[in-house]
Amino acid sequence: MLGVWYVACALLVGLLATGRPGGFLLYFVVSMVMTPLIGLLVLIITMSMAQRQTR
Repeated sequence: MLGVWYVACALLVGLLATGRPGGFLLYFVVSMVMTPLIGLLVLIITMSMAQRQTR
């Protein structure tokens, strides 16, 4: 049951990354290899870095 939640969280991180550089697959794989929490943190960090560059 825990594995189902793990994969579901990794899928959620991947879906949140859709449309970003790297996209779904990169963030899904990062979330599966590391943890979904680390994948989400990487996504948040890259989002904030991209926003800074556009200013």
